[in-house]
Formats: sequence, C-alpha cells, structure tokens
Amino acid sequence: MTISNVVFDIGNVVVPWDPRGIERKAFGSERVDDPAFRPALSGNPIWLAVNRGEHTLADAKALYIAELGLTSVEVDRLYDVLMDSMVLLEDTHDLMKELQAAGYRLFAITDNVHEIVAHLKERHDFWPMFEAAAVSAELGVLKPDPKMYDHVIEAGSLDPSECLFFDDVPANVSGAEAVGMVARRFTDAEQARADLASLGVAF
Repeated sequence: MTISNVVFDIGNVVVPWDPRGIERKAFGSERVDDPAFRPALSGNPIWLAVNRGEHTLADAKALYIAELGLTSVEVDRLYDVLMDSMVLLEDTHDLMKELQAAGYRLFAITDNVHEIVAHLKERHDFWPMFEAAAVSAELGVLKPDPKMYDHVIEAGSLDPSECLFFDDVPANVSGAEAVGMVARRFTDAEQARADLASLGVAF
C-alpha cells in the first residue's frame, strides 16, 4: 500500500467547527445552557437540510424564525458569528502545503453549505489546493454516505487504497474505510503528521 493522495475533511480539520460555542456567542451562555434551548446548528433538522443543499441560508432564516422562535436579528447574529468563526487552522494549512510540495495530491470531503464554502474560498487561499472536493450541499447527501467518498474517487480517478482520509468524526472515518480508503481520526496536525509517517508518507 502506497499513499499518493491525502483527503481532508474541513470542519475541525482545516477550520474550527464548534456549534455550541457559536450559539453561546450568538445567544449568550445562560440561554444556551437552559434545558429548554433548542440548538440551531448541530443536529437541527433545518441545519442538516441546509447541509444537504435543500435550503439556502436565507431559506433557513425563515424556518428558524417560524420553528425555533428566533427573531430576524438573532438569526443574522448567528450567521455572522458562524462566518467569523471560520478561521484557518494554520498547522493544518502548513501540513497541506508541505504535502502538496512533496507531490501528494490533495482532496476534500466535507458536510458543508454553499454559503460557507463560498466564504471559505473568499477568505482563505487553501481551497485551490484541492484537485476535487465532495461538498454535501452539492451532492445532496451527508457523510458517511458512500456517494461523498465515491465522488472524489471518481473525480480524481483514484485508487481508494492509495488515499488517506482525515476526519474528526469516527463514523465518517468508518465510511471512508468502507469504500476502501485508508482513514484516520483527526485530532490535530501533530497527530496527523504521526499518522502520515506511520503509513510511509514522506514530505
């Protein structure tokens, strides 16, 4: 087995993803800690539908107002905090640059929404490093659906056994392994470097 391709998740791998932290900043800790609080992001059917490309953020705003009782101002603040949270994890970015410079092909598989992807492309310079990306909002499914992994395999004409996938969610790691990829759970760039070295990836 020779790893020639490294595939990255985005949230909590290339940029942070902290739904509860975003909600705390948008709505306040007291409100978020209330047992009656209904999360707007992680696990919420509205947010999952946005991730599948079924709603735009504008569509979701109306649903949040109607179904969660949020005000227009509150939804706007949630979106602003969400976008502001998308800072670059520099250690991962450095790792990606080193891998690319050493001749490894880079790809992405991400549960993500159209507007966040557009924001990431505008705010940061890492997206062009990916030869292809599977984005849930474009494909209509979420990881660990095989369609997410197969999209990248087909787009890059890849042998899945030559692909190493990093994701912070164990179920998504298992999904990659189910289609024949090598996969590791991502905790931080230092651990990823150790995983790469253990698989003979030199850069």
